[in-house]
Amino acid sequence: MEQSDTPIGAAYNYSPPADTASVKSTKKRGSAARVSRVIKKKGELLTEPEKKANHIASEQKRRMNIRVGYDQLIQIVPTLTPSQRSEALILQKTVEYIKYLIMEREILEGQMKEANR
Repeated sequence: MEQSDTPIGAAYNYSPPADTASVKSTKKRGSAARVSRVIKKKGELLTEPEKKANHIASEQKRRMNIRVGYDQLIQIVPTLTPSQRSEALILQKTVEYIKYLIMEREILEGQMKEANR
């Protein structure tokens, strides 16, 4: 295996985060009024406006979870910056980074095998 003077992570200017489990979005979202879910006693049916309110609340929660996921990817992937909000770009750069990590792992495993011989 050929050794190079360039560190493996140089292309990504990568240094591992101290604790990826603690990565959280600090960005505040719009001040849209939150719609709370309507809960009734067992056996009671919801009215159409209550069904609509529940659907809106569920959809808002789903969208917020997706935004949080993209924000976490922006924080974890070193080639992304908070100004890059294109979902397609975020996914593309994330795939590139995962491929890079897989390649880096294979190189390190090869180096370990060489060292153990």
